[in-house]
Amino acid sequence: MATLSGKTLGNYQLQELLGRGGMAEVYKAYHEKLDRFVTIKVLHPYLVEGEDFLARFEREAKAVAGLRHANIVQIHDFNVEDEQYYMVMEFVNGGTLQEKLQALSKKSAYLPIEQVASILHQVGAALDYAHQKDILHRDIKPSNILLDLQGNAFLADFGIARMMSTTQFTATGALIGTPTYMSPEQGQGLELDAASDIYSLGIVLFEMLTGKTPFSSDTPLAVIHKHIHEPLPLASELRPDIPRSVENVIEKAVEKDPRNRYQSASEFATAFENALTPEAIAKLDSTFTPGEHPVTALPTMVGEADASTKRSDLPTVAMGEQTLADVIDQPASRPQPELVPAAGNIEPQTEPSRPAGERKAASGPKDTKSPAAPWLARLKSRPVVLGVIGLVVIVIFIFALSSMSGAGKCTSVDACIAMAQDLSGQGDVEGAIEAFGRAAEMVPPEDHRAFAWVWCDRATMLDTLGRHDQAEGDRGICDAWDRGE
Repeated sequence: MATLSGKTLGNYQLQELLGRGGMAEVYKAYHEKLDRFVTIKVLHPYLVEGEDFLARFEREAKAVAGLRHANIVQIHDFNVEDEQYYMVMEFVNGGTLQEKLQALSKKSAYLPIEQVASILHQVGAALDYAHQKDILHRDIKPSNILLDLQGNAFLADFGIARMMSTTQFTATGALIGTPTYMSPEQGQGLELDAASDIYSLGIVLFEMLTGKTPFSSDTPLAVIHKHIHEPLPLASELRPDIPRSVENVIEKAVEKDPRNRYQSASEFATAFENALTPEAIAKLDSTFTPGEHPVTALPTMVGEADASTKRSDLPTVAMGEQTLADVIDQPASRPQPELVPAAGNIEPQTEPSRPAGERKAASGPKDTKSPAAPWLARLKSRPVVLGVIGLVVIVIFIFALSSMSGAGKCTSVDACIAMAQDLSGQGDVEGAIEAFGRAAEMVPPEDHRAFAWVWCDRATMLDTLGRHDQAEGDRGICDAWDRGE
């Protein structure tokens, strides 16, 4: 569908599209009677199918609206109008942490350490408050952390992932969340507790310090596999001034076994602050060399997109049980291991001491030339698994072909856009790209500006497949259409 800017939902006039993610469109809106700006999140239509969605939406929205914390974005209202489900939240005027990191990266700069510590402390306090009320976030990432003009952090989108995590999605084995920041247990579709949010916050800390995320690849499944099986790269490999004491804190936050992580987000934030000496802070804050290589040019993981790509907003593709089993190297009928109880009820496990400079490997030695080498070696020794993967690839290929041919059958712009959104929700990125392309072909010149977002969404999908040159071309068309060309 086209942008909703200029339209009215309830008492709110939608003024500006702030962003579009895998679950919703976000608008800046104005309430005339109250004379205040708000943020409105309109959920994508294909996500709200199912008879019980309204009841689930209201239940989760009420629970999240009851969260009243200085660092949690307050929900003012939630409703449905003309089959459009939306949530009304307070407006935070400083953009997202993701936008902040991208802007710094372009200047070859890093987030000041004092602000890193402040964001970690504030988000950690918000998480602990929610966890004490038995509410998990499930999708911690920089685009869900909002900043005001003073640099204060506010955690947004509590409950959105929970709303999406039942009915037709879990029935097909789909995962809800963002692969780049997803905990190993979330990637395996297991029950979650507070430790899963702490893992995601650890990945965010890694990114705040280095300008990069630790795991990246051309497909969401490959990223999830890395979270489950591969050890965390050293942050100092990307930023040599990061002390070992800080790396130890990050590694504890992102332990593969949730029982070995910090048992509260505030404990994590305090450990980070304690690991920083005044000398380390001064050295890290001096890492800014205008005119030299930008942060985006530093060594990084395989297949990472440019920092301008909004990859962290992309949804996880739908995965059937057997496909997920292949990713995690376990039988599809595996029993789910019993997870630990809530934070505070866990006895810490002891482990042998190790030298300060020694890293803890999660699954064998790291192959710096080929991060996927260990699991590829295991697959080569398991011909049955290789055969299953081969069949899955063939099925996906056939499905993609049928989807692309189906895209040619849609006969209007709106029909093709609806088809693209449906295919995207099913995890068929190729089919969605084809359907968006068909929609763009039918847009008359006078409507280019209103439908510029189609090209931008198509570019984002191309990036997930590693086709960055094509994506760049689509972004150029998006910009041109947005100018009315």
